[in-house]
Amino acid sequence: CMGLVVAPGGLGTCDELFEVITLMQTGKIKRKLPVILIGKKFWQDCIQWEAFVEYGMISEEDASQLIFADTAEEAFRHLVAGVQRLEDEDQTRGASK
Repeated sequence: CMGLVVAPGGLGTCDELFEVITLMQTGKIKRKLPVILIGKKFWQDCIQWEAFVEYGMISEEDASQLIFADTAEEAFRHLVAGVQRLEDEDQTRGASK
């Protein structure tokens, strides 16, 4: 998996989203995958992400890895940039071994 793009949805969608975020947060997924949420207003209205940080449930770093996009084109640009970042990190790690 090189990234996650999530469209607005219900509880099942939220379950899958939180599962991937939790696996990254706990280190079970080693890479910081790009997580792109389509529909900025929807996601920010439905889930108060900043409240998780304020209550100490997630770090600012965890919250900052969420990328919001309003169009498929914008989401695709973020996904490509995120995948490129992962590939660059892999190359850097490979060169240092």
